[in-house]
Amino acid sequence: MTSGARTLASPATARWLTLALGFVLGGGSMLVGLAQAGRLAAARPEALVAVAQMVEVEHRRVDLLLERGDEAGAIAALEALRRQPWPAREDGGDIGEQLRHDVYGRLVRLRLDFPDIDPVGDDALLQIIDQGLSGSYREVETNPFTARLVALRGEALEGRGRDDEALGAYEEALGMNRALLDRELLDRELGEAP
Repeated sequence: MTSGARTLASPATARWLTLALGFVLGGGSMLVGLAQAGRLAAARPEALVAVAQMVEVEHRRVDLLLERGDEAGAIAALEALRRQPWPAREDGGDIGEQLRHDVYGRLVRLRLDFPDIDPVGDDALLQIIDQGLSGSYREVETNPFTARLVALRGEALEGRGRDDEALGAYEEALGMNRALLDRELLDRELGEAP
């Protein structure tokens, strides 16, 4: 009976290892490609690659937990991930900051959608958002992860009756999204030019 249990567990373990290896290789390849394209300004790219791999693997784990209906496990996984040491902006560049904004954005979205799971107070939620954004988020190249986190800040403020502050956050996120759309349209036009 024990050997049968091992046989059943072995393919599952192999799938997880294959999945993790795929994420590691994919994340590394992506960052190498960005570095070669001149879009990665990290003083310590190896630190950035390690963080990108960790984020990618944990996002997949969160996906699986949510598929199983384990929202508490997904929130706990993202809480643990946000508490990991992140490279300083000088070491990880804008990509490192964007990855952090991605993790915080996903965590905040789940906390807003499932407020009764591991509840945090209004002030604590806003502190999490502000910690995720840090004071220098406006210096980071415009990207969808930062825009989402700023919009979520607006949603959290609106839910607490702080409408003027919420409106400011929404307008800022909208401006970021407009800039992203304009950049995408420009890239498309330049790509189609003869």
